[in-house]
Amino acid sequence: MKPTITWVVLANTRATKVLSHQGPGKGLMVVAGKKWQADTQSLPRDKAGVGHSIAGPAVSAVEQSDAKKLSDMRLAKEIVADLSKDYQAKKYQRLILVSGPHMLGLLRAEIEAPLRKALIGEIPKDLSAMSVDQVEKHLGELIAV
Repeated sequence: MKPTITWVVLANTRATKVLSHQGPGKGLMVVAGKKWQADTQSLPRDKAGVGHSIAGPAVSAVEQSDAKKLSDMRLAKEIVADLSKDYQAKKYQRLILVSGPHMLGLLRAEIEAPLRKALIGEIPKDLSAMSVDQVEKHLGELIAV
C-alpha cells in the first residue's frame, strides 16, 4: 500500500522550505529542490512627497509603493503556484502550513480550491529557524510523526 505523503511548508517572509512526512514513525525529511527565497527589495530612496501640477499651482500627494509588502506577496504567490503544480502531479496528498501570522495570511490568500482540499492544518508560528526534530514536536497535534 502506498503511503500518504504529507508536505509541511515552513515559511517566513524571506525563505521557505518543505519537509516530507511519509507515515507514522518515519519522521520528517527535507524535500530536495523545494526552497524559495524572497527577491531582494529595491527600497525607495526617499519618502513620499508632493507632485506639482503642470497646469497651475495645484499639488497632490505622491504615494510610494511598499517594496517589502510587494516582495512578500510575490513570494507567497510563487510558493503556492509551485505547491499547486506538485499537488496536481500527485507528489503529495496532504499539506500543512507552518508560518508566522503575516506570511500565513498571504499564503492563505493565494490558495485555490484544488489545493485547499489537501490542506489539513496550519500552525501560526514561524518555526523556519528550528531543526527538523524541533519541528516534529510542534506537529504532534496534526499528524503522528
